[in-house]
Amino acid sequence: MKKLILIFFTQAILLLFTAFTPADVCDNLIFFKEGTILTMTSFTDDGKVTGSTKTSYTKTTKTPTETSVSAFQESFDKKGKSTFNSEFTVKCAGGNLVFDMKMMVPQQQQEAYKDMEMTMDGTDLEMPSNLQVGNTLKDAHVNIKVSAKGGAPMPMMNMSVRITERKVEAKESITTSAGTFECYKISEWVETKSIVGIKMKSVQWFSFEAGVVKTETYKENGKYMGKTELTEIKK
Repeated sequence: MKKLILIFFTQAILLLFTAFTPADVCDNLIFFKEGTILTMTSFTDDGKVTGSTKTSYTKTTKTPTETSVSAFQESFDKKGKSTFNSEFTVKCAGGNLVFDMKMMVPQQQQEAYKDMEMTMDGTDLEMPSNLQVGNTLKDAHVNIKVSAKGGAPMPMMNMSVRITERKVEAKESITTSAGTFECYKISEWVETKSIVGIKMKSVQWFSFEAGVVKTETYKENGKYMGKTELTEIKK
């Protein structure tokens, strides 16, 4: 179960992306183009497919201060059966990407909450437009309180997610079935607390062209757990 939580969590944060300058950052982001569909596929530590996530970017809205895009995300198991879907929003303002806190919650955890009332608070997950090797990025966290619909609080169902020690480590070329991309390598620590606590290290490769291309996850002791890759782009 812990392994599934970590795999699905990595999918929840795979859509981060950066562009060229604050002035034109939104126009250059692949998922700010309506109709774009990105497919991410997850693999175990020995290369077996565990599932995939398909995200469709449906509507872009622009104001004088920001651009936002609405997205529909559907998850599939290893046999291609749909298991869960959700909606979220990504914003671009001041040259930074700002992500819906809901994206920080593991998807199977969201599914468990679907018949309950859920409130969230925390800090936005941001990605600046001017990434450079050696940069340290802002931490982020979300706290979730759960109660039965119209009923009493359910503290045993509460959870929190913290993303810390985010650092741009290198620039590397990464190849997947979707193509070859020049990427920034970003490492971070992710800690999830609910009934049990889980801490892992995540290493992600971001491309100016295609967003997140690859993510690897590791246990706290450094043991490799698996990866998620960008496997298809439709524009």
